Amino acid sequence: MNKALLLLLAGCLLSAAPAWADGDWDRARTAHERGDYAAEVALIRPLAEKGFAFAQFNMGVLYDNGQGLPQDDAQAMVWYRKAAEQGLPQAQVNLGIMYEQGQGVPADKVEAYFWYALADSQGDGQAPQAKRDIAGKMTPAQVEDAEQRVKAFKASHPFTVPPIPEIVPETGHGNG
Repeated sequence: MNKALLLLLAGCLLSAAPAWADGDWDRARTAHERGDYAAEVALIRPLAEKGFAFAQFNMGVLYDNGQGLPQDDAQAMVWYRKAAEQGLPQAQVNLGIMYEQGQGVPADKVEAYFWYALADSQGDGQAPQAKRDIAGKMTPAQVEDAEQRVKAFKASHPFTVPPIPEIVPETGHGNG
């Protein structure tokens, strides 16, 4: 599965670190790098529960990968959705993947397209191809339905999270 990993956030979330008191992000990143996922969860969960989209995304990744927590697609979906609804494009892509592949939910091409299209509208590097690929498996009516949902969602949900900066392409992680 081509999901963004927590390492994506290690570099690009440093710009968000000032909003996270007392170096929580740095401690979480260090815990992740040494494989101490339980410590990472202990640091990230309170931030996620306070509504920090980047921390919510991290919780989704940790549940998705079973790192520091039991692997749980349904919980990964919960956390990805919280971050995605705030406008985090990487969470939107991961939701699209999970809907496309039927992980934690029944497979749903229209819902997958919806999340890919939201991420694409914010400049995510993976979303355009994912959107094209899923559209090739859909009817024109399904694509139109998804596009209408995207338009309505964007009109009623101002995104509060700016897109994450591009990561070095050779790492295989990031937004580019």
